[in-house]
Amino acid sequence: MIKTKLNEFEADWAAMPQIEKEQLQKLNNKTIIVSGHNLARCLCYALIYQSEQKKRGIKVIYAGDCKDFYPECTGSEFFTSVGFDALSEIKQADYIVHTGFCGEKSESFCSDFAEEVRCVNALAQTASRLNAKTVLLSDSRVYGNGRPNRVYAENEYAPIENTDTDFSDNQLLRVIECLWSCCRKDGGFSLTTLRTGIVLGACSGLSTFIDDMLKAAANGVPCSAVNGKKLSFVYITDVFRAVVYALNGGLRDGQTYNVTGKGCTVSTGMIAAILHDVYGDKVKITLKEGADENACALSNGKIVNEGCAPAIGLDAALELCVMSYMSDVTDFQLPNTHDGRLEAIQKMQLAYLLEVDRICKKHNIKYFLGGGTLLGAIRHNGFIPWDDDSDIMMLREDYDRFAEIAQSELPPGMTFQSGKTDRNCFYEFNKLRVENTVFATELAKNHTDINVGIAFDIFCHDKTANSAFGRKIHLALTLFTRALVLNKWNRRKVDNGSRLQSAVTNFFVKLFPLRFSYFLMNHTISFFKHKKNAKYLYDGMGRNVYNGCFEAGILDEVTTHSFEGCQLPVPKRYDEYLTFLYGDYMEKAPLSTRLGCHEILLCDIGKYDNI
Repeated sequence: MIKTKLNEFEADWAAMPQIEKEQLQKLNNKTIIVSGHNLARCLCYALIYQSEQKKRGIKVIYAGDCKDFYPECTGSEFFTSVGFDALSEIKQADYIVHTGFCGEKSESFCSDFAEEVRCVNALAQTASRLNAKTVLLSDSRVYGNGRPNRVYAENEYAPIENTDTDFSDNQLLRVIECLWSCCRKDGGFSLTTLRTGIVLGACSGLSTFIDDMLKAAANGVPCSAVNGKKLSFVYITDVFRAVVYALNGGLRDGQTYNVTGKGCTVSTGMIAAILHDVYGDKVKITLKEGADENACALSNGKIVNEGCAPAIGLDAALELCVMSYMSDVTDFQLPNTHDGRLEAIQKMQLAYLLEVDRICKKHNIKYFLGGGTLLGAIRHNGFIPWDDDSDIMMLREDYDRFAEIAQSELPPGMTFQSGKTDRNCFYEFNKLRVENTVFATELAKNHTDINVGIAFDIFCHDKTANSAFGRKIHLALTLFTRALVLNKWNRRKVDNGSRLQSAVTNFFVKLFPLRFSYFLMNHTISFFKHKKNAKYLYDGMGRNVYNGCFEAGILDEVTTHSFEGCQLPVPKRYDEYLTFLYGDYMEKAPLSTRLGCHEILLCDIGKYDNI
């Protein structure tokens, strides 16, 4: 299996964690022909990873010589390699992705040119014969040698400077694009072109002119770098994101799109400054004036407008690359999360937990650590190092009792938040909040009429039907009523991939008042609360609702486990529960997702900054 060969950095981009599950699901059971060099190899790894680990059934056909591939890749049941001459024998393929010389340096213009012409002609004939949607990857060098402070859109070009005998990579990329365009006109197949910024990828085999800076930052050694014009960069997972969107029809046929990272159009000097901000005096980069990369800064407004916005910022991309050059990386997390507040936030969260523990012991209320907090207890004996919130879970009787007595028991500065105590709040679960703080996610930032202080989530695991059909209906109604509330409250339309379901749900979102929908949701979630001998529970309030139901006996007994030096309650059968939630729960999250579980847009921890 490919997973056994990939290191932690390779497994991160192979997992494609920044791409929505719905987008990846559209590739299920598709056949994709891939051709190119290092970027193509990485894409093959990612697609095989999706098939082997996520059961997507994607079949990958690599056109070319795969001598540099891992044997675990070439031996996969989902992978086949063919020569260009054998492409005519392929009977079926849904997509073709040609990465060409995107991110590559030409060794010999004439031989590389001849090989690319042969490759493009063979792939184009295959695309025409099989009516396969095709995606071509190019890069910012195609625009020529851009002027300083100039950012280029898709139809704007800078000059290419060379002599009659010295051909450049800029020209090679332009020739490849032009050839594909001509083939598309002749063959009548669908073609989308993606022009990337300078592609960064930890352990990807892609090389860039800033690699020496990244290696020097990793090892704390001096280096020099040319500080010239602004250029655009992009992390490899955002390239894959654009490819998946293009394959799924999210980008228009016959169009060209620039692909850059989030806030990734900068000068070399800015890169040096970011590295210094993260790693301090360990970074010893001397900047000098001169000519840098023969490429351009890119405008990515066109692809963002189509709904494919980048997910990885420059700081995260640089940190991933730097870490990949370090000899010893243990319990990796990106060091610049939460603007240096994460340690203080976790200390506040621990204080929450201890207060809840005190209240629950006093009133004989059974509770457990839940979600990521439970996972952190078992896997790390404390917080997951990159986590920024805390979760507990209760059964319905304990949940309702805690809601009745919480506010009178909480210390000053802490508030119990529910739909009853905060009439403008319509979360499906209860929270504790710290007064005079702000911790707003994308969901919360627009709700200025409720308390959005640092929060602690309290979930209820409710009883559900004993029959499989009854559980299915209960789950469907839960998702429906939750959609009524959350979409009405957040003023957005439902779009779950089904036109009919979305239309019906949007009709009732408009029809029902928000308070009535909130009543329906709460009543639906707790519908079976008086049921005797219930065999199953479900998490009707949290994201784990999509996991379905689990055996009620899993939460019968309580034990304790070490958490940040304290003994706190967990389910005695925690292994079964965590396996139900996460599968192999001891496997850590992909590296690039270790940014905290929420994207924090507003954060102010006030007097707790020095807790």
